[in-house]
Parts: sequence; C-alpha cells; structure tokens
Amino acid sequence: MAGRNYSLRDRLLLTASLVLFTFLGLMGLVLDQAFQRSAEEGVSERLLIQIYGLLSVTEVENRELLLPEVLQEPRFNNPGSGLFALILDNTGSELWRSPSSVDLSLNSEETVGLHIGLEPGSDRLGRIEQSNQHQYFFLSYKILWLGVGDTSSEYTIVVVEAMDSYFGEIKSYRNNLWGWLVGVTVVLILIQGLVMKWGLSPLDDLAGDLKAIEDGRQDYLDGDYPAEIAGVTRNLNLLLSSERQQREKYRTTLADLAHSIKTPLAILKGTANQLVYEDADKASDIQETIDEQVARMDQIVGYQLQRAVTDSTQLIKKSILVQPIVVKLIETLKKVYREKNLEIEVNLQECTFFGDERDLMEVLGNIIDNACKYGRQHIRVEVGHQKDIDLVIVVEDDGNGISVKDRSRILNRGLRLDSQEAGQGIGLAIVIEIVERYGGTIEVGESLLGGASITIAFS
Repeated sequence: MAGRNYSLRDRLLLTASLVLFTFLGLMGLVLDQAFQRSAEEGVSERLLIQIYGLLSVTEVENRELLLPEVLQEPRFNNPGSGLFALILDNTGSELWRSPSSVDLSLNSEETVGLHIGLEPGSDRLGRIEQSNQHQYFFLSYKILWLGVGDTSSEYTIVVVEAMDSYFGEIKSYRNNLWGWLVGVTVVLILIQGLVMKWGLSPLDDLAGDLKAIEDGRQDYLDGDYPAEIAGVTRNLNLLLSSERQQREKYRTTLADLAHSIKTPLAILKGTANQLVYEDADKASDIQETIDEQVARMDQIVGYQLQRAVTDSTQLIKKSILVQPIVVKLIETLKKVYREKNLEIEVNLQECTFFGDERDLMEVLGNIIDNACKYGRQHIRVEVGHQKDIDLVIVVEDDGNGISVKDRSRILNRGLRLDSQEAGQGIGLAIVIEIVERYGGTIEVGESLLGGASITIAFS
C-alpha cells in the first residue's frame, strides 16, 4: 500500500515536534531526579538538626543516658506524629526511644542496620518500610561520649520521619513540572508552526508564481525569493526563456520555410505553364528544371527543419566557392522573372565563403530575389573582397528604392514596404539572422541604379 505523501511543512513540523518532545521529556526526568535528590538532602539536613537538638539535652550519668521527659520538639512527644527518635548502644541495643515512637516497630536486623558501619562523627540516610506499608526516612549519627578519665562510650542517635510530607512535595513538584512542560510544549509547537509557515512561505509564493505562469498571467518568476531558492528560480527562468525561444524558433522556422520555398514554387508554376506552349523537344529541359526545383525545395525543407532543432551557435563551416552559386541562382531567377525581361549585370571575383552552403544559398537567394522582384529592369550583382573583409556581396536594383527612415524598418521580420507583391512578408529577417550568426554585417542603402542597394560583408 502506498504511503501517505506528507508535505514538506508536515515533515519538518513532525520531526521538530518529536525532537521537542524528546528534549522536554528528558529535561523533565532530569529535573525530577534533581528535585528528588535536593528533597532528600533537605530531609537529611532537617533530621540532622533534630539530632543536634537531642544531643543538646542528653546527659550521661554512671553510663546511663538521661533525657527530659518532655522534649523541645513537640512531635517527639506525640504518638502518631510521624517523627521518632532512638538511641542505640555500640551493640545495637536500644537504650532510649521518644514517646512518639510507640507505633514504630523495628526487628533486630533493622536495628542493627541503623548503626552498623558507622564511625564516630559520621551519619547515614536511609529508608525503612514497615509492614503497614508506611515508609520512613532515617538518619543515623554515631557519637563518641567521653567519660571521666579515659573512659568513653559510643552511641548511635537515630531520628526517623515518615515520608508522607516528602511524597507530597514530590507529587506537588511533579504536577507543577509536567503541567508547565506540557504547556510550554503546546506553546512551542504553535510557535514552531507559525515559524515554519513564515519560513516556508517563499515555497508557497513559488508555487503561486508557477501557477500564474501556467495560467498565462505572468511570464517569469519575478518574486523576491531568499538566497536558498534564488538559484532554483533563476534556473527555472532560464528554462522558461529557453522554452519560449525554442517555440519562437519553431514559428520563425515555419515562416522561413514558407518564404524559402516560395521561389522554387514560382519556378515550378512557370515551368508548368511552359508545358502548354513548348514542344516536345524542350520537354527534357523542362523536366530537368522541375527536378532541380523539387530537389531544391527538399533541401530547403531539410535545412529549415534542422535549424529548428539545432543550436544557433553550432555552425557547420566549409570552404564554399561563391561564384558558381551566384551564377546558378541568377539562371534560375531569370526563368521566374522572364516576363520582366530583366537585365542582370554580374561582376564576380573568385571568393570563398566559410560556412554552410545552405546558409549562403539562403542569403543570396533572398537578396537577389528581392532585387528581381522590386527592380524595374536593371539588376547588378557584385561579389568580391576588400582589405580585412573576406567576402562582400552587393546587390542593386533600379526600383523605387528605400527611404532613409525605412531602411532600419525593412530589416524587421514580417515588415513589407510594398504590399502589392506576393509573398509571406518575411522581408530580410532571414538574411539578418544568418548574417549575424556568422558575425557579418548588412547595410541597406541607395543604388547608383536609382533603387535599393543591399551590402553584406563577412570578415
């Protein structure tokens, strides 16, 4: 059977309560034992005072003890008072007993036990239990009585007191002690519960913030958390940020995918229209174009899907010749925009791009396609290198151009300055993302042809 899932607060409260009960219980036992020892010491001192009082009124004549018929301590004179006195000789024989001790019955063994082993000037505290279930404290004190000349006698003075008052003190003390300990325990448990509620409140706040994130009422854990869980909340925020970035990356990739296959689809559409007008002799060329664009779209789909799951910092770098890719793209785009009868001027130097060929195709395809789309008739493509710059790509057109205030806006994802052209409206954001990943730069300016100029540089 599955065990009960205790909350963290219940676990801490239960553990702390057990420790508290154990500590207070042990403390109660220690205090109880200490009080008993203190009470017994008090009994011993009290009985010793009674012995001294008896000694003060005792006389010896002709080896006989003489004590007053009426003693100073009234309880010695009253039977049943619970305070008795005895005087024994060196053999343990009883020489005298107080008038109050008529109810005290001692056998020979008990009498011997009262004085055996004592030296003159020493005392011993002990207990006696009578057949009537009454218990008594006794204090035996041995003295050496010096007579005339070198004669001396040993006597043992014994004072016996009923333990009723002792038991009453112990009972009263225990009632007070354990009553206070129980009260203190209850108060400490309540305080402990309040302290734990306050101490664990940041965890409740964390749970509430997580629920708010789940419900969409906030984006991150922005509470003022203590240092012990600040690291956890920081890592959770990083996880949330990473998850949002990944979702945004998926959305971006899908948009980029749609934008990237737009050109191959346009080529396929144009090629399909050619099938109606062209004769069978050109069917092989048309089929080759279709196969090429289908392969291109397959490559684009694979590339964009890989981008969706790959860390943007992991770049596949190879040495790629730029010139063949530019030539191939221009030939393809001429077919797409053949109705515009574009004049594409090409000035290519032998240059190398260090990176992924698909990234280069994406960059060149987008900016040349935009030039063909927005240009009127004249397009110029230049590829070369400059001092400290490995690759410079310049694409110009003779279209309407881009105003100064719009040049920074045109680089934003989804912004189109010409809504009449067909397309997804991704703009140059795909190009920007790739260029930035390679540490390159992109500038939008004015072309000598009268339209826009896009300059991309890779160091």
